[in-house]
Amino acid sequence: MAIKFLPKRTRSLRRTYHKLTILLIAALLIYLWIHLSESRRASDAKRTPHHDVADKPRFLYHSRFRDHPDYDYEATIDTALRAVEERAMSETKGTIEAKERIWQIRLDEEGPGEDVERGDDSSDFEFMNDEWEYELITKTTAIKFIKDTFSSIPDLLHTYNTYPYDVLRADLLRYLILWYYGGYYADMDIYPARSIKGCPSMKPLFQSMSKAKPTVSLVLGVEIDEPYASPQLLREWKWTRSYQFIQYNIYAPRRFSPLLRRAIVRTLAHTKQHNERNSFFSRGKYTQNSVLEISGPGMFTDAILDTLSETLRRTHPLITTSVEKDKDVGELGPESKVGSWKRITWAPFHNLQDSLWIDASDAEDMGGLGVLPVRVWGNGQRHSGAGTFKAKEACVNHRFGGTWKKTWWEWAFG
Repeated sequence: MAIKFLPKRTRSLRRTYHKLTILLIAALLIYLWIHLSESRRASDAKRTPHHDVADKPRFLYHSRFRDHPDYDYEATIDTALRAVEERAMSETKGTIEAKERIWQIRLDEEGPGEDVERGDDSSDFEFMNDEWEYELITKTTAIKFIKDTFSSIPDLLHTYNTYPYDVLRADLLRYLILWYYGGYYADMDIYPARSIKGCPSMKPLFQSMSKAKPTVSLVLGVEIDEPYASPQLLREWKWTRSYQFIQYNIYAPRRFSPLLRRAIVRTLAHTKQHNERNSFFSRGKYTQNSVLEISGPGMFTDAILDTLSETLRRTHPLITTSVEKDKDVGELGPESKVGSWKRITWAPFHNLQDSLWIDASDAEDMGGLGVLPVRVWGNGQRHSGAGTFKAKEACVNHRFGGTWKKTWWEWAFG
């Protein structure tokens, strides 16, 4: 039987093909190895770091977005929002109490919210609070709400439409909705450990009319409370600051909270500043840290503390506590330093064990604020004394999906 030999050209092509295949496989393995290492590093970051603490706490964080604020622009936005409030109040004859309504946001969906298929957490949240109205805001209904309600606010619609990520839009949108309508906002990945009215820490808000019922326009929870965190611990947790309020779960018992108005103003102002600082080609680039300080909990926390500092009397317990706790720290600076002396820092909110109520009557144009201990809404974290999802104080459990922070490996493989 004669042996047939492949033509020389065919054998050469096969060898070339085999080499290319081996090179491609090797390149793929190297690529996967590199990104698997990144994923492992990301996974390591999720493990609880060694609790390394500093000698002195940090009760005051200064965001770079407040280095050179455009006060004229902020005043313009604030004035325009007040005009919207005045028109709305005249139409409702001054009614400021908010309806019992739950708000959630899904900007990856279009059309009416009632047609959107939701996850179990969202459905359970509505079911457990069935006496409350429920409304899901989608991409379509969000645009309509902004056009119908805020057409007079400079830059708002343009800013909203030109954001590169939905997380920025969702941040701004929750402030707008709760400011204009009031109600209860919760992210889609929040599970109701208790009903809203069944939450022990919020009981004072739902008791019958009495002198003990606090008058507040906003209720917040604590998310991060680690003022003694060392620089090393901050790096391991990938934090820019060692304290902040929650903004994935917010309750506004009253419409037109001045605290939320400040959050809206700051979001637009910080966005404008971010765009002006960057070139045309890098304008759309937002890092995780910049998002947190432009529209997220970093900006939100500062907006709250700054508003309280500007409106409460100098002898208010929150301010005197802040000044007292600063004596051995020195973050407030000398008494002669404008804008720092006798202001509110994080000190009064550190290691909070009971709900703290700051009544609207304590200051003009502040609206009143309630702050809940970390275990109420911030449980399930591995820091700040948050406790587990099963903590007896727990009223909601946040799954911390953080889809906007995921690496490609986490998207693909979890």
